[in-house]
This record gives sequence, structure tokens and C-alpha cells, in this order.
Amino acid sequence: MSKVGRASRNASYKRVETITASKTILPAESGEVYFIGDVGASIDITLPALKAGAYFKFIISEDMDNNSTVIDILTAGAAGTIQGMVRIGELDGTGTPTWAIDGGSATKLTIDGNPDVNKGSYLEIECDGSNWWVSGQVICDAGGTHTDAFAWDA
Repeated sequence: MSKVGRASRNASYKRVETITASKTILPAESGEVYFIGDVGASIDITLPALKAGAYFKFIISEDMDNNSTVIDILTAGAAGTIQGMVRIGELDGTGTPTWAIDGGSATKLTIDGNPDVNKGSYLEIECDGSNWWVSGQVICDAGGTHTDAFAWDA
């Protein structure tokens, strides 16, 4: 006997995808979790057009020890900006963590593998219908220049 109003057991799972090359995210992919490894190249990830409620999570799934790995997350066209706050620090906690804050002019985020970004670093990006809002944490190896690991760009 089925229960009315009860969600399917599998409806609770998030959709996941591993990104290994440049990607344009489609509007229907809202809610997905993207895993990104040490791809050894520069890749662009383009967000879809602005839509209130759209949400994406990006997780670094393996240590980025490759100086060639650069991940750019871009807005679609000139519509909207990426705003918010990201914590940047070192794995052993000895360096002083900083906060990368943008007040409204960025259209691109960059994660640079040169300072050895560690797995488990993540960004969450949500849309309010006018802009994309980002929060997250980027952690690098101790002794690295962790402020170079993440940047906002107009």
C-alpha cells in the first residue's frame, strides 16, 4: 500500500557529476553537486542564466598539486554578478585565514591549483534571480600563498 504525500526513497539523493573539462551548466541541472579533481589544465565552468532558486555545489575531490590546474566559474553573458564571501586558509591552520569578499562587480571566480588547493575545499553558489551568491572554503597546503588560491574577477 502506498503512502500519499510520501516522497520516493530515491528522491532525496542529490545528482552528482565529475567535471574533467570545460562545461556549460544547463538550467535543468540546478541542485547538482560537481566534483572537480586535479585536471591539469585550465577549465571554464559557465553558470546558466539567472533563475531564482538555482543552486550548485562544487567540491574539490582530490588535492590540486598541479600548477596547470585553474578552474574559472563564470556567469552566463553579462547577466548578474557573483557576490559573497569565501574563507581561504592553510591546511595546518598556522596561517591566518582570510575572507575573500566581493560586493557586486565580479562575473568570474578562479580557483588556482598553484598553491596546492586541498580536497574538501568547496563553493556553494545560489541565485536570488538577480545575482549569484557564493559561500565556501578553500584550503591550501601549509606554507603556500593561500590568498592566491581564490580570486574574484570582473
